[in-house]
Amino acid sequence: MGLLDSLAKQVLKRATITCVAPIAQHTYHLTFQGPDLADVQYTPGQTLNVFFDLSGPEAALRKRTYSIWQYNAEALTLELAVCTFSNGPGARWAQQCRPGDDVYFHGPGGKFILDTPTAFSYCLLGDVSALSHLYALRRQLPQAQSVFSLVHARTEADCFPDLDGTYPLHFAIADQLPATEVLAEVAAQGLSSATSCLFYIGGAQTLCVETRQLLRKQWQVSANHLKAKPFWK
Repeated sequence: MGLLDSLAKQVLKRATITCVAPIAQHTYHLTFQGPDLADVQYTPGQTLNVFFDLSGPEAALRKRTYSIWQYNAEALTLELAVCTFSNGPGARWAQQCRPGDDVYFHGPGGKFILDTPTAFSYCLLGDVSALSHLYALRRQLPQAQSVFSLVHARTEADCFPDLDGTYPLHFAIADQLPATEVLAEVAAQGLSSATSCLFYIGGAQTLCVETRQLLRKQWQVSANHLKAKPFWK
């Protein structure tokens, strides 16, 4: 074990992986559990820094940041939905980890949360890499709240339901989905007053940037009604 790995284990929190399950073509559902999850200060929409390969043959400390799908303070559990599109170190870790493995983490943190839970309406946009994050945001809003949404997926096999088995967001299945089509679909859902709506955009960096620009220039949405978080480039 390298010195960096040894120090990391002393300062990071630890949990045990209790469940690893494929839930979509490129997504794994991971459950963490352990006493270090007690008294976690969590706001839905926050993320967790996960460290792995601390005891690997390369002795390389690796970190990835994942959206927290759900945190249960009573059961001391935390749920993640890890996408494997990149086939990078984080994707391989999610595919190879097993129940009983230790996992080290730091957090939660992040600002991609519902700042104003009493807006007239909300719009949740993104792709499947941000799906669990958008589900976590949607769960904080009353069912009767006016919520518009669109999640881009290239195939139906990449879609998965929320933890309760429901699909509370709209999906668009297409190879590519330009920002103009995203907003056209939202308008078709009945969003007529964009200036009184709060927009949350997550997923591919290009989609975040293009959608934000269109909302600002063509829909006249103010900057403080827009929050975007690129999940990948």
